[in-house]
Amino acid sequence: MKKFLLALPILLLGACSQKDVVKVEGEIDNAQGKTIYFDRLNTSGIESLDSLKLDEDGTFSFKVSDSLPEFYLLRLSNGKLITLLGEANEKITVKSQADEMGTKYTVEGSKGSLLVQELNNKLNETKAKLESIRKNLEEKKNDADYSSISQNLLADYIETLQSQRDFSIDFIMKNATSLASYMALYQKIDDKTFTLNQNDDINFVKIVASSMKALYPNHQYTKAILRNYEELEKRLNNLKMAKLIEAKGSNFPDIILPNNQGEEIKLSSLKGKFIVLSYWASQDANSRKQNQTLKKVYNKYHKKGLEIYQISVDQNENAWKKAIAQDQLNWINVCDLETGSLKALQLYNIQKVPANYLIDQTGEIVGKNLYGLALEEKVAEYVK
Repeated sequence: MKKFLLALPILLLGACSQKDVVKVEGEIDNAQGKTIYFDRLNTSGIESLDSLKLDEDGTFSFKVSDSLPEFYLLRLSNGKLITLLGEANEKITVKSQADEMGTKYTVEGSKGSLLVQELNNKLNETKAKLESIRKNLEEKKNDADYSSISQNLLADYIETLQSQRDFSIDFIMKNATSLASYMALYQKIDDKTFTLNQNDDINFVKIVASSMKALYPNHQYTKAILRNYEELEKRLNNLKMAKLIEAKGSNFPDIILPNNQGEEIKLSSLKGKFIVLSYWASQDANSRKQNQTLKKVYNKYHKKGLEIYQISVDQNENAWKKAIAQDQLNWINVCDLETGSLKALQLYNIQKVPANYLIDQTGEIVGKNLYGLALEEKVAEYVK
């Protein structure tokens, strides 16, 4: 009996050593001689856990003790990587090829890792489609029917971004209890553009933060998202207060973009004026034609209080500036050349160019997409 009791703690120790272990194994084809690294992705950066040099068969096996869900990276020495989301006692099996690792791979034994793969696949699909649209715009800029082509491509561009946004929101609502939703919150289209980038998106941060606080109160990612939520809430409250102070009754969404001299200009800086908010593209024939009407209206009413705030959707700086010079546009012309003024398009739901909004001296939007005589008559109602 004594012998049995003595053995019991040893058995328990042995049982404990088998708990809370995440195993990651698999094979990478065509990777002989390359080193594969196994890392933990912390909020503060990457923590190296293990590595090995792959043989001809490309097999590998790693394990780590973690009681909470964590993000892990499998990295090859060629720069390719796969992101995993592992939980305690999971055995994750990954298969891929050296030159396609990260974009084409299979993963089994881990629901979280499958969710991460779903997120990355959708984002890669979105990025590829956006790049294709940009390429088409550049290739067809000299076509005779570029005006209609560009409008259709612009609509596709906005639709693609909205599709990604809808996907991210739906994913979070379906998987709010998974750490994968943390990843969904902070995915980016490019270095400057989050998939979720509107002020109201703080609500999804709150949903994920609340879920993580309940499930994993001491997790590093829980602490990080709670800090981020507090910062966003303060920033949003400050922004709302600043808008209340500055707007003084203005009801139009504000825009701030750099002009052709590199100086940032706020749309709200024109408050008290009658504003024509105009969207255009330098390579669009209809936009260039509309510029002639705008010149006529501007020359007639500018000294009486009319201002034009014109936003280009160009991504070619030379083409944009050349068109401004050729058309002799003396009003405010702004553009975000990196994204084609994407946020300004989304803010006013612009689907094609040319387009415009008319904003009166009190900040009320009093007209939309008015051209020619209709534009001049509307301006004349408010600028005397």
